[in-house]
Amino acid sequence: MQAHYHKLPQQFDQSISIRHDRRPYFSDHWHYHSKLELVFIIKGEGTRFIGDNISGFKDGDLVLLGAYLPHVWKSSDNYLDNFNDDNVEAIVIHFQDDLGATGLMDLPEMNTIKKMLQQAHLGISYQLTDQHEIYDRLIKMVDQTPFERIISLLYLLLELANLEHWQLISKTPFASHYMNHQSKRVDSIYDYILNNFDKDIKLNDLASIANMTPASLCRFFKQKTKKSLSEFTNEVRIGFACKLIIEDQLSISDICFRCGYNSLSYFNRQFKKVTGVAPSTYLKVKNSFR
Repeated sequence: MQAHYHKLPQQFDQSISIRHDRRPYFSDHWHYHSKLELVFIIKGEGTRFIGDNISGFKDGDLVLLGAYLPHVWKSSDNYLDNFNDDNVEAIVIHFQDDLGATGLMDLPEMNTIKKMLQQAHLGISYQLTDQHEIYDRLIKMVDQTPFERIISLLYLLLELANLEHWQLISKTPFASHYMNHQSKRVDSIYDYILNNFDKDIKLNDLASIANMTPASLCRFFKQKTKKSLSEFTNEVRIGFACKLIIEDQLSISDICFRCGYNSLSYFNRQFKKVTGVAPSTYLKVKNSFR
């Protein structure tokens, strides 16, 4: 997937934009932009791609994405078969890291929010105890004046920053790469791995795409991303494996081969290296929440 830059509409009379989406299904280009994005899924299920993470999404999901973090939500296939204008629903807010007020986040009172916004460069997923309250507040924001939205967003960001249960989404930082447009070569490698992680990826093929020798590519990629090619590839594959385990439709061995591995023992080692637990343990933990 080639990450496209989306230039968000300029609204000269307000620093925060909010929209209430109702669509037949979620489907878009893998893209990034220069503002932070807060997304609340009111209705809909499918797969989300955020940075190097692939996972499922469902009703009530709330995520905060930093600027220049590539992402896309794609609905499950059944939404394509049952075409209705309001099959899926979400509220999306875009805002600058200083909410349009230079120096705002340098105030000591903003330290908690500032820290969270900095962490959002990897994406943050929140575990909400009261989804209905968030829904009510966001729906109310849609009809508020621009000034009221700023106040409401600050209160909401403060509450999110104080939540105990949240997790970072992507393991790879993308912001510096896309913000500085450092290298089309890194882009091409990301694209190839994200499109072919379920196949046997050969170093010579990656080197050919980047027009470099294999050794030069390995050094170049590590310098630009702080990860080796194998580390990045394994994290993408294991992210997809976690999604398949959560969907609970395949055996562990089937998932292993679906994710591009040809050795179950190697898959188990890489899964534990990335997630901290074995696939079987991950499955047991997931089932305990039913």
